[in-house]
Amino acid sequence: MPTTTPTPAGTLPAPGPAGDDPQAPIVVGADGSDCGLRAVRWASEEAVRRGAPLRIVHATPHHGRRGVAGSPATELPRARGATAQAYTVARHTAPSVAVSTELVPGEPVSALLRAAEDAQLVVLGITTTGAADELVLASVAQRVAARSPRPVVVVPRSRPGGTGSRPHVAVLGLGEQEDDEPVAAFAAEEALRSGQPLLVLHTRSDDGGEWAADSGRWAERWPELQLSHTPVPGPTGGRVLAAACPTPLLSMSAGHGGLLHRPMDALHRWLLRHCTSPMAFVPPVHRVTGTEPREEIIAVG
Repeated sequence: MPTTTPTPAGTLPAPGPAGDDPQAPIVVGADGSDCGLRAVRWASEEAVRRGAPLRIVHATPHHGRRGVAGSPATELPRARGATAQAYTVARHTAPSVAVSTELVPGEPVSALLRAAEDAQLVVLGITTTGAADELVLASVAQRVAARSPRPVVVVPRSRPGGTGSRPHVAVLGLGEQEDDEPVAAFAAEEALRSGQPLLVLHTRSDDGGEWAADSGRWAERWPELQLSHTPVPGPTGGRVLAAACPTPLLSMSAGHGGLLHRPMDALHRWLLRHCTSPMAFVPPVHRVTGTEPREEIIAVG
């Protein structure tokens, strides 16, 4: 399984998340929905940018089961149809990408987490658009992003207008300082692959002495990256969206979970409900080191 090693304080992060294998696939979850197909399109385009194969995964607990009189379970034709449709969309979007499909037995979260172990990125669609009760539909995306060993990109249903030359955005300071380093590396590499600038939002008020606030240190590692910095003190979901969106990709740490054993922090859940740009959740360092950070409470309104 890939690992992420913390970088000593004051040093630059590695060019990308540790353990990246360019031949590892991008995994995308396909459920037959419109938002799922949007995720397939985004994942196909990302596979082109990375030169990576694409693996389309559909999980069903009924795979391998038999129906009445030994006939296939009634859910299997729908599952096969969903993967076939996703395959067609992927091939039309990125004809040069090697695409494979797989029906996986089991619940979606467990199946996607298993697939993530051998992937370089996981991509999921999400249907929520702001209504409080719609957050129930985001449970798979929340739980996978909260536990995945690899970055997870969540593609929303609604994405009005285009982003044009808008920059990619990295949000730093949402957790431990060591969690900023893999986020910065992921966002910088994504921006370079896309040929777009990068905007770094600093939500921590005491990062003046950190490498992340020093443009010169960034230039040492990524000399071709167009970079700008913006402070967002006392971050709320609304302030983050106002400073960042629309953007081709909003990158941040996946967080450490909240109260009552929720899979994601309050700010992350709020952004999943309201953000109309794709969001990348990068695993925090403690997820692969086994250490537990302190819990932080951040306003969400």
